[in-house]
Amino acid sequence: MKKPAKTTGVLFNKQSIKRAHVNVKKYAWAKQAKKEIVAAAEPWLKMSDEKLWSLVFGPTIKRAWHVWSSGHCPSCKESVPMYNWKMNAMKRVWKVTCPHCKEIFPKNDFQKYYKSGLDQHGIFDPKKADKKLLFNTEHPDPKDPLHKFGVDDGNGFVQKGKRWRFIGAYLIYGHWKQLIVEGCTKLGAAYVINGDPVYARKAGILLDRIADLYPSFDFGKQGIMYEGKGDKGYVSTWHDACEETRKMAIAYDQVFDAIKLDKALISFLSKKATKYKLKNPKSSFIQIQENIENRILRDALKNQHKIHSNYPRKEIAVAVIQTVLDWPNNRDQVMNVVGQMIRRSTKVDGVTGEKGLSSYSAYVIQGLAAFLGEFDRMDPKFLSDIFKQYPVLHQTYRFHIDTWINQNYYPLIGDAGFFAGRISKYQGVLFTHPWDIKDTHSAATLKPSPFSFMWNLYLHTGDVALAQVIHHSNGGKVTGLPFDLFAKDPAVLQKKLKAVITREGKTIKLGSINKEQWHMAILRSGKGEDGRAAWMAYDTGKNHGHWDGLNLGLIAKGLNLMPDFGYPPVQFGGWNNAKANWYRNTASHNTVVVDGKNHNNGAGKTTLWGAGEHVSMLRVSCPQFFAGKQFERTIATVDISSKDFYMLDIFRVVGGKDHAKFMSSTFGSISTAGLNLKKGVKYGHGTFMQNFKTDAATKPGWSAEWDIDDYYSYLPKGTELHLKVTDLTSNAQASTCEAWINAGTYKRNDEKWIPRLMIRRQSPKGSKTPLASTFVSVIEPFGKTSNIATIKRLDLHGADGKKLADSFVAIEISLTNGRRDLFVTTDKKMSNKKLIQKDWALELTGDTCLIQKDAKGKILSITGKWRALKVDNFNHKPKAKTDYIEKLIK
Repeated sequence: MKKPAKTTGVLFNKQSIKRAHVNVKKYAWAKQAKKEIVAAAEPWLKMSDEKLWSLVFGPTIKRAWHVWSSGHCPSCKESVPMYNWKMNAMKRVWKVTCPHCKEIFPKNDFQKYYKSGLDQHGIFDPKKADKKLLFNTEHPDPKDPLHKFGVDDGNGFVQKGKRWRFIGAYLIYGHWKQLIVEGCTKLGAAYVINGDPVYARKAGILLDRIADLYPSFDFGKQGIMYEGKGDKGYVSTWHDACEETRKMAIAYDQVFDAIKLDKALISFLSKKATKYKLKNPKSSFIQIQENIENRILRDALKNQHKIHSNYPRKEIAVAVIQTVLDWPNNRDQVMNVVGQMIRRSTKVDGVTGEKGLSSYSAYVIQGLAAFLGEFDRMDPKFLSDIFKQYPVLHQTYRFHIDTWINQNYYPLIGDAGFFAGRISKYQGVLFTHPWDIKDTHSAATLKPSPFSFMWNLYLHTGDVALAQVIHHSNGGKVTGLPFDLFAKDPAVLQKKLKAVITREGKTIKLGSINKEQWHMAILRSGKGEDGRAAWMAYDTGKNHGHWDGLNLGLIAKGLNLMPDFGYPPVQFGGWNNAKANWYRNTASHNTVVVDGKNHNNGAGKTTLWGAGEHVSMLRVSCPQFFAGKQFERTIATVDISSKDFYMLDIFRVVGGKDHAKFMSSTFGSISTAGLNLKKGVKYGHGTFMQNFKTDAATKPGWSAEWDIDDYYSYLPKGTELHLKVTDLTSNAQASTCEAWINAGTYKRNDEKWIPRLMIRRQSPKGSKTPLASTFVSVIEPFGKTSNIATIKRLDLHGADGKKLADSFVAIEISLTNGRRDLFVTTDKKMSNKKLIQKDWALELTGDTCLIQKDAKGKILSITGKWRALKVDNFNHKPKAKTDYIEKLIK
């Protein structure tokens, strides 16, 4: 075993602790923070040393990640999936509670049973335990039919072939997390903030006893996950084991300077070692230090597969452990880990490229910010040096500003969010108070302030949006900022931030963006409550991603009107259950499915990009999504007024024999016009859709309209909202149907069927020619009445007078205010040749254009990408090659 090099605590040095004491005396919020931190540790302070030591259990009882992942309560039969069983180990030890009927399980006195089975080393041995204690204490008569109901011996309660692992799940979520790990973190924080060595001693007792047993835990061999074999880990599975080990390392560092001088701690632990015949006699502090460092910290470094996690959580844990063990002697080693972590975490548009935009994509940089904050507390110059060395970090923490829509939504790309749900918090960092440990990916108590981190980044970059995010995330005020007990001068920060907001305003000003490495684009228009955005995701195959090539979304009028379904519903049987796979399936997205198959892995290329003042356009191509000749989507958002707009959607597909374009909106009902719907056939292919009604031979110009239901009550009561799609696709079938979704997160079951559209084209039987489809539609959200009077598709001709193929698209939209718009987009085969639209006397050599005329026929604007364009008296040839032109005609 390696001899310890550690001589002092390093994460909370004397200077930072001194600043905390100054702030506690000076600021009411800091005084309240100290009070809460100390109060949080009080339950453990009241425990005897004997009780604290005995809290820690061994690996002899199988631990379960769920009571039953898709199960119900055996008493009331109500659904209790995933993590919904309630546990409060401090109040009800060895018990779990149904969230519905409040029945408590297991029904036997497991605490007494557990104690009856402790062996000479203080570890539970099921062979030694008294089996006579395995009965329902509410029904002690052996003749009572409920005598064995709800009884768990550590292997679960079994009834009619179903198993409820009450004790297995309680061990993790109750005893381990609530009593043991939280005990370490809360006692460590309390010692840092008030300096009373009793808190440190209590933490030291827990840490030393954990060290006795920690290497013997292996969740892969001893754990149950989704009713099957567990994966890697220690007490918990890998991702939580990573966080728990890091927390214990921090707690150890927090109390180190006190416990190394604590003779009472040595006396207590040495007596325990003798009584329970432990190999380490604990007769000196160096032996206690060796026990904790070698059997918790270094064991994790040697067995990193047990703390493997979503990047860079393991790397953060490793760097923290290394720092706690030997800083500053190993500074170069630690900084090498830090550098590698930053480079990998920021390689794709400033982030990792992992999908799950508001979740897994954000978790990486949330953790990175908290980790860098730990080091900044050690060295006040650390962050400014890091920002200079790695300027990409500015892009990193802009990413979730740029992709945040109206400060209420993130596009649900990959495993993230829930169907049509809002995400009203900036996701780049977790803006929690530094003493709040209730966040799901929790850092230890006294974690660095994210407000301080973002303020430091603002000072380095001068990017006003960073300051506005801080202000927004504090409820639109500066009071209390930066909620950092270790801040040098909070009042100065507040004064400077207030000045920025007074000068620049509260609103974060964002335009359209295209993240071409991450493969997502957002077209924005409108301001404030009238802000709207269309977005497109254009790659597949990334970690936590879906098969969602060229998936289209729309956020407008305060709601997510074309939502992705969100995070897979794993509560129905794990990651590979049929409903979870449906959420990842191509057909569950607003895109085209070819031959019923999920998309191949691939990344699209932007071939048209224009972010205009009133008209914006985007085209992305990616034929490798299905190994075809063409798979290309063009969209354009067009303002009608400051409040209203419409979106054009042209989807070209060449290859395969069956093209099915799907479109969902949010909750509501659907009606159609221009269709003759009859009972149809299910689409199949592993999808969860039903009630198909089909028109097998549609005429272009039919429409479908969603009457939107504000299911989550986001809008003012009584708000009327509709979404209308007018389809101009040639020779297509059209079906209405219903798609299965779960409303809300994986923590609850709220199964719904939402209305959906399928527009489908299929090759004639026996055809060997690849099917070529051009799906054409106009999408408009509106309140009580539509702003569009008519929509029709017009013919296009070549310079030789011949009519062009269906893939060349011209659409005329007439508005109720008299304005007429003409949208023209050419197929790539003729982007360099002249085409003609006779009704508008348009001659176009180029890619795409939108022409707007007022009620009198006067041209208002012309927008797009062309080499030459002639209409009426407008004749324009750009002097140089340009990507996008927006001409406002006065």
